[in-house]
Amino acid sequence: MEVILIITTLAAGAAAYYFYSQSKKVEKVEISEEDAIAKASEKAKKAIEEAEDTAEKIKEKAEETARSIRREVTEQENLLVEREKTLNKRAKLIEKQAEQVEVDKNKVRNAKKILDKGRGKLKTELEKISQMTEDEAKKQLLEELEEDLKDFKARKIREVEKKTEEIADERAKEILVDAMHKIETDYVSETTTTVIKIEDEKIKGRVIGKDGRNIRAFEKATGVDLIIDESPTEIGISCFDPLRREIARVALKKLISDGRIHPGTIEDEIRKAKREIAAEIRKNGQIIAEEAGWPGIDSDLLKLLGKMKYRTSYGQSLMTHTIEVIRLSAALASELGADVELVRKAAALHDVGKLLTHKVEQPHHHISGEIARKYSLPDRMINAIEGHHLDIEPSSIEAWIIHVADAISGARPGARKDSYDQYIKRVEALEDTAKKIGGDKVDDVYAIHAGREVRVLVKPDITDDDEITLLAKQIADEIKRTQTYPGTVTVNVIRELRAQEVAG
Repeated sequence: MEVILIITTLAAGAAAYYFYSQSKKVEKVEISEEDAIAKASEKAKKAIEEAEDTAEKIKEKAEETARSIRREVTEQENLLVEREKTLNKRAKLIEKQAEQVEVDKNKVRNAKKILDKGRGKLKTELEKISQMTEDEAKKQLLEELEEDLKDFKARKIREVEKKTEEIADERAKEILVDAMHKIETDYVSETTTTVIKIEDEKIKGRVIGKDGRNIRAFEKATGVDLIIDESPTEIGISCFDPLRREIARVALKKLISDGRIHPGTIEDEIRKAKREIAAEIRKNGQIIAEEAGWPGIDSDLLKLLGKMKYRTSYGQSLMTHTIEVIRLSAALASELGADVELVRKAAALHDVGKLLTHKVEQPHHHISGEIARKYSLPDRMINAIEGHHLDIEPSSIEAWIIHVADAISGARPGARKDSYDQYIKRVEALEDTAKKIGGDKVDDVYAIHAGREVRVLVKPDITDDDEITLLAKQIADEIKRTQTYPGTVTVNVIRELRAQEVAG
């Protein structure tokens, strides 16, 4: 009703305003007061009707909203009642379960008491039957567990080794084969010439000279010893320094070829030979430096590298070996994404210490490391040089590459040769190591393939398959720790049980 009253008031005001505004117009419209009131009343009536309609619609909408709210409240009340009923049921169920749990706990306590009594009786009976105390039984159990763990360890070693070999060997072979295909090397070992052939034994007389003056002058100027009497068609040159021996060889060959041999010509030819060898040393050093990609190498290092041509290791030319290691290591580094430049330089210097082993009492790779330090080379390069025999732990992939490349070069067929005595000593040392580690379990040991493989035959009645796996690893570790050998040594432990009967 208040809304209707407001609307009526507004309509009357609007009508009065309309009447007033019309009366103010300039144009004179003749209208009576009654007509104006009638028009205004009519408009007010229409406004009141519209207001009533609007108010009715608002009222209906409000009632509909109220009804909707009442329905929702009723639904919520019903839902809450249902949930309350459900919670009451669950509470009763939980109470029953709690009571049952308490009953079960009491049963478990009683059962535990009974079990403890039975366990005590059983322990007493077991000790009587087994004639062992609890501590003794524990000790036996631990021993059995240790044996089981030993078997488990051996099986795991086999599994890991097999899985690792399947993955790593294939990839390693691919990398090594690819690297070796990229280089070309001579498979014939080289030896330093220490004997000069002569056609006529009279030449020995001229070499010796009157009262031995020629041979004394030659030996004094070169620092070598000439061996005249061992063979009628040979003159031997003996010297611990391979460079002196090479100078003496070149000079003596030229003296014999010229035929004029006396102290004056001896001195001249030796001077020429030294100049010739010095030029050859520089040339050889440049060859190695170019292989290593080292154009700015120090001149003293260049001379050391050049002297490698006149040094051999197990009959293998040190220069040839160094170039081969440079190429192999560079190819491997390229395949593995390592520092190729560092690897090339380390390979060039890895055996340079062999040139000074007659002067310095150290392993050659340690001498090589000291030389690298003298010229302030990087620590990673020094480690790669010193660690290629693994007595110093390699600290980078480049160091491992030098080790592998050196082993490949030294171990390939035809690369090196041992003297008979050295070969026998090395083979016997390998066999003795295997016998020492195997003890009573070893039946026999054979080192075959020039010491590249050691076959260990064990007694089958006191060993098992798991044990021989551990034995092979122990022997390999001991050989690696105590023996010096080129390349690698494969240890094969063989357990074979044979049954034999004779039909007679």
